[in-house]
Amino acid sequence: MKFIHTADIHLGAAPDSGMPWAADRGSELWETFYRLLDKAEKSDVELLLIAGDLFHRQPLKRELKELNYRFSQLTHTRIVIVAGNHDYIGTQSFYKDFEWADNVVFFRKNHISYVYIASLNLVVYGMSYDRQEITEAMYDQLRPMRRLKDGRPLPEGCRHILLAHGGDSRHIPINQDKLRQAGFDYVALGHIHKPWIDDRSPMAYAGALEPIDRNDEGIHGYIQGILSDKETKIEFVPFAERSYITLNAEVTPDMTMRQLAESVKGLLGQCGRQNMFQIVIEGFRNVDFELDEGMLMRLGRVLSVRDHSVPDFDFQHLYEENQNNIIGMYIRQISEMDISDELKAKALGYGMKALLETR
Repeated sequence: MKFIHTADIHLGAAPDSGMPWAADRGSELWETFYRLLDKAEKSDVELLLIAGDLFHRQPLKRELKELNYRFSQLTHTRIVIVAGNHDYIGTQSFYKDFEWADNVVFFRKNHISYVYIASLNLVVYGMSYDRQEITEAMYDQLRPMRRLKDGRPLPEGCRHILLAHGGDSRHIPINQDKLRQAGFDYVALGHIHKPWIDDRSPMAYAGALEPIDRNDEGIHGYIQGILSDKETKIEFVPFAERSYITLNAEVTPDMTMRQLAESVKGLLGQCGRQNMFQIVIEGFRNVDFELDEGMLMRLGRVLSVRDHSVPDFDFQHLYEENQNNIIGMYIRQISEMDISDELKAKALGYGMKALLETR
């Protein structure tokens, strides 16, 4: 059985609010998810697992109708969904009584239940959040069942998947060791936005399909897998339209602001201009150098500029002028330390910058 495991789509979110490209980013979350549905259809995927936070907040009814229509167009894919802490099933949630297409299973209960999908000879276990925070460890004692609730034994070769959202103290703590020993054929996790595949058992976080904010650095995509009678094979597939990248740019004492901007522009091109950047300026700059953050912000999808550079001081001259004060004492103390010249230069630069700014 071919399956796709995704999570943390966050439809309805508005990443990078206030930036010129923010409106496009919100639309891209929908477009990437629809692209994944197209991928499932073309690849004859039999099962699509959505491990929570399909929406960033309570979904609108028109959004559910639109999404449900797209689900109904899949000709051979069963879809199983749980609600996470962002799109939890509140008292006014349209999730409560929405009528999904025949190929969709949505876990509405706030405790673990299961669905047996006869066409796949598969049992999927899951639960949805009914509030933003759940601190109980809901999955620790869970084990695959041997019989259906009506007492009938499960068919030979039946497989078992746990669909779970959580992993921190406020959102269903997860004991990975207990899940490894539970005996599931696959554990499909959501909530943690960074993809992770366990190297000791068939268990994985798919991560966010698209990065949602500047903290979601790294690659993003989904898990694809094959579930057979003998084993579960999974792999991570990069799929996001864009990435958040922290870009370190080096400044030197002989650089002008224009030269620094040209250097940063080249680095942006190497990393892909479609991505979003947080620029960190490092190195030693001329004492008279003034950083123009606005010039760098206009070079592309730049979210922030942080100046970690230090002035290239003449420490000998500074020491001669300040031998009897705290500046001179600091220069003397660092100079006498048994560390590398490179580390001394950094310590002197950062310390002197702080001392002079304070003075």
